[in-house]
Amino acid sequence: MKTYLSLLLLIGLPFLGIGQIQSKIHHSNIKTAFVKNSNVLLHPNVVLNLGSEQNSTLQFDDLGLNYPNYYFRLIHCQSDWKPSPLSDIEYLQDFNDIPLRNPESSIGTKVPYLHYTILLPAVKVSGNYVAMVYNKRNKKDTVLCVRFSVAEQIVRVSPQISYAKTNNLRASHQSVDFKLNIPPFLNFTGDDQLSIQIRQNYQSANLLKKLPMGQFNQQDNTLSFPFFSQENAFPGSNEFRLIDLRSSQQKLNFVDHIETGEKINRISTQVEQAQGLYPYIQRNDLNGAFAIESYENKDNPLYADYVECTFQLKPIDTPQSLFLIGGFNDYQLESSLELNSTTGYFEHTELLKQGIYNYQYKSKNPSNTTLEGNYSQTENIYEILIYFQKPGTRYDSLVGYTTVVSGQ
Repeated sequence: MKTYLSLLLLIGLPFLGIGQIQSKIHHSNIKTAFVKNSNVLLHPNVVLNLGSEQNSTLQFDDLGLNYPNYYFRLIHCQSDWKPSPLSDIEYLQDFNDIPLRNPESSIGTKVPYLHYTILLPAVKVSGNYVAMVYNKRNKKDTVLCVRFSVAEQIVRVSPQISYAKTNNLRASHQSVDFKLNIPPFLNFTGDDQLSIQIRQNYQSANLLKKLPMGQFNQQDNTLSFPFFSQENAFPGSNEFRLIDLRSSQQKLNFVDHIETGEKINRISTQVEQAQGLYPYIQRNDLNGAFAIESYENKDNPLYADYVECTFQLKPIDTPQSLFLIGGFNDYQLESSLELNSTTGYFEHTELLKQGIYNYQYKSKNPSNTTLEGNYSQTENIYEILIYFQKPGTRYDSLVGYTTVVSGQ
C-alpha cells in the first residue's frame, strides 16, 4: 500500500484501485500526528465544516532531526475511505504537493524534536480527506497519513440516545436513533443514494453503517429508520482511564512514580485492575481524546517533552493478548502489554508527549468485557455522518453531520 501510494504520486494519477487509506505513521521517528481545529482536545477522524478547513492544521513531530525534504498533499476519498476519481484541480483551490519548510525546534526538552505545522489548504468539495506527508527525495517513501472529513450542513440530523430496547441489552448498550430532514433540491429518491455512518468516540473501528431501509415522508421531507433488530445498539463500554503526564517534576493524577533521567524522563502509572467485574462508577473523561501541554510552560507547546510512560495492569483470570488503546494511537491494536515476571503485572511502555491522555485496555476477543465492562450509563459521544452522491457527480459528499452525547 505504502509503495503503491507513492508510485501514483510519481506519475500524477488519481489514487484509484488501492483500497482504503488508513491513518498511519510509517516512520518510527514520527510522533504525535493529528489534524487540529479550534478544539484543545485532540482525537482521530476530525470533522471540519466546509470553508473552515483553512483555520485547521496538520501537526506532527520528527525526532530524527535530519531536516528531510518533506512534502504534503491531500487525497479526496469516498465514504469508505477509498480514493475518489477526482483529480487535484476538482477538489482543491490551489496546488497539491506542498513543500514543508521551516519546522520549529523544541525548547529545552531532553528529547529534541522538530515540530511541523501545516495549514490545511482550501477545498472545493465536502467529503473524506487524507492528509499525506511523503519524502520528496524518495517518492516511494510515505511518511504518514491522517484522516479527516469536511462537511457541508445540507441535511439536518436530529439524534436521540436511549437505553437499548431489549431486556438483554438494556444494562450494557446504548441505542442511537435519528431522523433526517432532506431538502427538496437534493432530488432524493431513496436511501440507496445515502451512506450513513455512526461512530462512537471518534473510532473508525467502532462504526455502525448497516442500517435498515428508511421510511421517507414526502410531506415534510424527513427520513426515519425503524430499528426493529437493535441494529443501532452500541456496547456502552466504560469511562476512559486517564493519565496526567504534564509534569516530570511532580506527580499529577494517577502517576505512581517519576524517574528523572539524563536523556529522558520515565513515568509509571498507578497499578490498575480490570473494571468489568465491578459496578459502574461515574467519572469525568475526555471520551478517548488527549491534549498536549507542559504543566511548567503552558503557553508554548514547544516546551512539551517526550517521556517514557509505563502502564501497569494487574493480571486477569483469563489472560489473552492485551493492548493499550486511545485517541493517541487511533485505537489501533499495536501497543501490546507483556507480563513482567519481576513485578507480576502486565506492562507496556509508550513514548508520549507531555499532556493528558485517555486510554483503555482491550483484547482481540470482542466478547471479552472483563477489562473495561459494558454499561448503559457510560457517557459516550456519537457522530452521525450522512454521505450523498449528488446527481451528476462521481464522489460522495458529506452533506450532514452532528454529534450527540449519551447521558445528557
